[in-house]
Amino acid sequence: MRGVPSRTGAPGPFGALLQHVAAQLSILVVSWNTSAKTVACLDSIGVGLREAIPCETIVVENGSTDGSAEILARRSDIRLVANSDNRGFAAAVNQAYAIARGDLILLLNSDIRCPPGALATLVEFLDQHGDIAGVGPRYLNPDGSPQSHHYRLPTFGAVLANSSATLRRLPPMRRRIRRYRMLDDDFSAARPIEQPSASCLLLRRACLPSEHLMDERFPIYFNDVALARWLADRGNELWMTPDAAVYHDHGASTRLMGSALTRQYLGAQVRYLLSTEPAYRVALFRVVIGGEYLARAVVRHPGAMPIRDLLAALGGDPGSLPRAHGRTE
Repeated sequence: MRGVPSRTGAPGPFGALLQHVAAQLSILVVSWNTSAKTVACLDSIGVGLREAIPCETIVVENGSTDGSAEILARRSDIRLVANSDNRGFAAAVNQAYAIARGDLILLLNSDIRCPPGALATLVEFLDQHGDIAGVGPRYLNPDGSPQSHHYRLPTFGAVLANSSATLRRLPPMRRRIRRYRMLDDDFSAARPIEQPSASCLLLRRACLPSEHLMDERFPIYFNDVALARWLADRGNELWMTPDAAVYHDHGASTRLMGSALTRQYLGAQVRYLLSTEPAYRVALFRVVIGGEYLARAVVRHPGAMPIRDLLAALGGDPGSLPRAHGRTE
């Protein structure tokens, strides 16, 4: 464990019960400069559970500069781990996982709002399907419109096509992207999903790694992909059920990173390919994608990555994590 809870309140909305029994459900939330959304997310948990499911909510506050730590410290329904700096999503999840007591683990982004019964439906689904490792919900945009947020595990072709502004214009590559992002799939009934979003994902602890849930080589991006691949390699299935739906303000924290976001994504992408693909494919990716990014830098395209950062990212280095970027939500 990399941090000590700076304040421990009642561990979840059923704190009195948890004084006598271990938590059945541990809800892990990471907060970074989204104080209002984090509060809305936490306030929605009790409504989302709908019934007295024993639980605890652990919030890791990742060195925010918007007053989040002070706001969260006043809550009595969470266990708070307050970091002095931004350690990244993967490390923060691992901090919460190290002290979680539940046999069910819910990864819940701070930009999620849970309607009545949504979380209870996920718990019930996992209870009724004892042979699967986890389940996620149907995602909705804040306005209630459908949000595409389920994926297949990425093949090299899908990663290359999805990353290249040039290749994605070609019809075969567009088809690869659509298949990878499951844009033409039917989600009207519960079904297996190779890589569901970790924004709201209920997992069975017995199927998970014992010490670290997330691979910290991927601070922000691709840690969920690495976890899904780890589970799949061991014969564990992840599912989604449309009977549970949540509202998702996608990228509420990552939008605050500004220019650092591009390097984080590209660097993590290269790291993932280095761990899953042969060297010649990684070299091809670097040539194609590096060439496109370099061209943008040469013509001084708005938002182009500085060449030094580009070279580092192509080497698999996502860069340092910012404490704050100029503005908060």
